[in-house]
Amino acid sequence: MQTKLFTLVSFALLSTASYSQRQASITIDASKPGAPVASTLHGIFFEEISHGGEGGLYGELIQNRGFEESRLPAGTKVEDGWLIPTARTPHFMLQPRVSDWRMRWPLTSQWPAWSLEAGPKADIQLQLTQANPLNEATPNSMQVNIQALDADGRNNLVNEGFWGIRVNSGEQYNFSFYARTDERYKGSVTVSLQAADGKILGKQVFDNIKGNTWKKYSSTLKPSASDLKARLVFSFGSTGTVWLDFVSLFPQQTFKNRPNGMRKDLALYLANLKPAFVRWPGGCFVEGINIENAANWKRTLGPVEKRPGTYSVWGYWSSDGFGYHEYLQFCEDLGADALYVFNAGVSCEYRSGTFIPEDSLQPLVDDVLDAIEYAIGPVNSKWGKVRAASGHPKPFPLKYVEIGNEQHGPRYARRYNIFYDAIKKKYPQLTLMASMGIGDINKRTLDSMHRVDMADEHAYKGAYWAFNNYDHFDKYKRGDWDVYVGEYATNAGVGSGNMLAALNDAVYIMGMERNGDLVKMSSYAPLFENVNTRHWPVNLINFDAGRSFGRISYYAIKMMNDHRADQNLQTTVTLPPSANPIPQFAGGIGLATWDTQTEYRDIEVIKGGATIYKSDFINRPQEWQSIRGKWVVKDSALAQTVQGAQRLNILTGKTFDTYTLKLKARKTGGTNAFIIPFAVKDGAQHMRVHIGSYVNLNSVVELVSDSFSVADMMPQKRLPAPIQTGRWYDITIEVGTDKVECYLDGNLLFTYREPNKFFSIAGRDQKTGDIIVKMVNGSETRYSTYINLEGIAGVAPTAMLISLQADAPQAENSLDQPEKYIPVSTTLTGIKPSFETSVKPYSISILRIKDATWKKQVYK
Repeated sequence: MQTKLFTLVSFALLSTASYSQRQASITIDASKPGAPVASTLHGIFFEEISHGGEGGLYGELIQNRGFEESRLPAGTKVEDGWLIPTARTPHFMLQPRVSDWRMRWPLTSQWPAWSLEAGPKADIQLQLTQANPLNEATPNSMQVNIQALDADGRNNLVNEGFWGIRVNSGEQYNFSFYARTDERYKGSVTVSLQAADGKILGKQVFDNIKGNTWKKYSSTLKPSASDLKARLVFSFGSTGTVWLDFVSLFPQQTFKNRPNGMRKDLALYLANLKPAFVRWPGGCFVEGINIENAANWKRTLGPVEKRPGTYSVWGYWSSDGFGYHEYLQFCEDLGADALYVFNAGVSCEYRSGTFIPEDSLQPLVDDVLDAIEYAIGPVNSKWGKVRAASGHPKPFPLKYVEIGNEQHGPRYARRYNIFYDAIKKKYPQLTLMASMGIGDINKRTLDSMHRVDMADEHAYKGAYWAFNNYDHFDKYKRGDWDVYVGEYATNAGVGSGNMLAALNDAVYIMGMERNGDLVKMSSYAPLFENVNTRHWPVNLINFDAGRSFGRISYYAIKMMNDHRADQNLQTTVTLPPSANPIPQFAGGIGLATWDTQTEYRDIEVIKGGATIYKSDFINRPQEWQSIRGKWVVKDSALAQTVQGAQRLNILTGKTFDTYTLKLKARKTGGTNAFIIPFAVKDGAQHMRVHIGSYVNLNSVVELVSDSFSVADMMPQKRLPAPIQTGRWYDITIEVGTDKVECYLDGNLLFTYREPNKFFSIAGRDQKTGDIIVKMVNGSETRYSTYINLEGIAGVAPTAMLISLQADAPQAENSLDQPEKYIPVSTTLTGIKPSFETSVKPYSISILRIKDATWKKQVYK
């Protein structure tokens, strides 16, 4: 050991010291195995959010195909543009209190996504009707009354698709619709795909549209040119009345070429992740805005035109075309197990929170048993027979069932026990998931449960949380249950997702791997986002009508799964102090508020005992630039006078690295208190001291990215007392190389230190014998890294390096550059049991080192 230490020290002395490089040492003992890493660690979670399915993964190209999307969800009404319950009932978590839940009703049209395009001489009226419906499950149809036609042919009913219809030249699209007419209609109906300028890309003329009974009409459309923003157009050739329903346009080239299948490019992203399982259908979607609108698997079976749909808690209708059968088939197509989540008789606690009483749960128990039977029951069972009749006699790969979503507490635990006992009695082979709410394992919930197979915790964290809490799972008390991290993401302080998010996600995954004895499953969330409709700040795969890209985090997860070890190996990381440390907080300064009116004055920057800047708002107000808010000079102070989030003013043309910042501040109104930005890069990127955060109770250092995305950089620290309105306070912020201290009236509020940003784990691939070394460098400096392999006789002279790297933490892929940042593989030579390599800034790196003397063994 002394020789190895001498080698490392000599190596450090011989290296060129510079601002751009640091040293790291990783010692891996191949003779000391740690926890196994579960082969089920990485799965995917699909929820109907941000049109991830409807207008996304599900292949249908027509929005509102059944004219049903203006319906109000059951148990609701609209008042003053808000959707509210028809009757308020007790909230599950607040009972006997009721919630004041409401949500904005977004629709202003009776027929969303459809419009009339008629010339000046045309006389055409549209009407939604429920007379003589196609079926009772979807009662609406579109009635087109044509009194006069326009001579130039503009007698059109247009569907815009989902923010445009992507069609590709030469590909075939299955088109169908249902229609009936009155006796006056004698002409044809022409259906065309058109560009925005009216150019015909493909069309079909239907000459025999007539009769007062519903009839299905079908054709294949083959566009002559590609278009990202095409429209579907019905053109009418006669006066009279036509009724239309269930208009569908489906690409023939779906994933696995399945009818009613999945959009190919989006499905391939998922297939390439090689997921061990798929969790579906939620998420909050499975809970519903109220109990009447909870997802119900039985409504999603059978002919698609007879599925009534489900109103998503995210504010739009799902047609349920991607239903329970399609989900199970998709799992099979991916080679993944199914994880089915069902409603436990409770609607979303962040919406109405309505619920079914415990003594009335038996119908729900029966329903989930039916769902399981549909998936895996024999063909002679009631629901197994239905599955077989749908074309799949073989059981589907259902392995996991989750009881509710994000419920928690003893009330939930009691109903969990009811479902658990009933399911386990009939299907003991299934693994059942217990919800823990949002956050870590909930002890109050867990202690009230009779038995738990797996506990599902959800982990949405801010930037650097994973760096600061790398040992999060190390601290967990082990029990007779495993952990499933059902939803995780770095989703604050990272804009809409960037390299910084990917670095944090990778470190979080490494923590899960290292604790493979406890954490057996995980899935990122949310999975998809149509870029035209965002409901969540950060999503894994982004798309529009025809383009798509995986965020850098997508490729980080793929790397981690593609190179997942089977067994951890003892790994020690040593990071010698830098000989020439880089100031971590270089940048400008600013003033800010959040829902607060505040005055600031006497701003002074001191370095080495000398004042290098002092404010003068009366004579030099031009030094400060207002970014947001209403800032006025009041006496000798700069005052922010309006309510609102992220009010910001920055000092222009000056930057600092290590310094003391002094100022006076007075709250004049509002909710919180003082915000002092530092390390300001621009109006969108900076750090800040927040005194009076969390409704004037705490203090904290925050990271701001993308102007509005904020993450805590440390645990919130309680103020000695709330900030008083009308009183002047003295604030001092000591900005060091890697440490920030904040004082209020001379008393230390908190100390913040930059976290370690270099992490590594190692493990063994039991099939190949490879030593897999995973490294994350979240800093702006390159690490010259010394890797020392112990307990191994020899290694192959070459190794594979897979690296995912960006030049800045704000870097990200985009629709225009979908693969700007993806993993790159290179071959390293000169590999020995002890060798040196370089780890780039802002990078996720995986080394695969071949053990030259490997003989397969099983660790115990």
